[in-house]
Amino acid sequence: MIRWLITTLLALGVLATLASASPDASDRILHLHRGMDAGGFAKLKKLDEPIDFSDIDRDLLAAAVFHETNRRRAGHELPPLRFMPRLREAARIQSRDMRKRNEVSHRGSEPSIRSLDDRLEKVGLSGRFRAENVAMVFGIRYEAGPEVYTREEGGRTVFSRQPGGPAIEPHSYRSLAKHLLDSWMDSPGHRRNILRSEASALGTACIAQESNDHPKRFFCTQVFFAPLAAAAGERR
Repeated sequence: MIRWLITTLLALGVLATLASASPDASDRILHLHRGMDAGGFAKLKKLDEPIDFSDIDRDLLAAAVFHETNRRRAGHELPPLRFMPRLREAARIQSRDMRKRNEVSHRGSEPSIRSLDDRLEKVGLSGRFRAENVAMVFGIRYEAGPEVYTREEGGRTVFSRQPGGPAIEPHSYRSLAKHLLDSWMDSPGHRRNILRSEASALGTACIAQESNDHPKRFFCTQVFFAPLAAAAGERR
């Protein structure tokens, strides 16, 4: 009987659907975002590990940006933003779309995700406040401008500041989040969103783009949000 049931479920694709279910509400994601404050999160040793582009811990990176944002708010005596998985999904939608188009933009490429309101509606949210920050950041400790040199070593592309020089080091999860927030805080409009008192919740996402023509980079999105008064207790 059990064997028959398993066979039937496989035929219907039920088990496959369960296995591929969205991880946005997984225990690990909730723990990384809600299970500790910015100070507790900062003690994680993995934050200082170089990012391995063949095995990026996307959940840790998203949480690093989330907590670094709250750390900046705390420096201005503002309350921390709480985590909402559906905001993270809205941020992922825009980051994926920017990567696809190789363009940093608040405008989506398809009608269903054209605006931030469209993306929030797509994940089932409507609120009294919403704002968005977007950016592209290199995954190595390099800023656009100075020339970089490339060579092949061990089947991979190496970027250096001088011909044959040492490879430019990859960011760690901590340093990438800090560098990203530094760039946003240096921009008046982005800084204003980060420090908005109206916001009560945040979701973040960074999607990697790999290329042999330029250093590996991430397209990153923050979505700030405050629910309608009637839904102020939402935790999803």
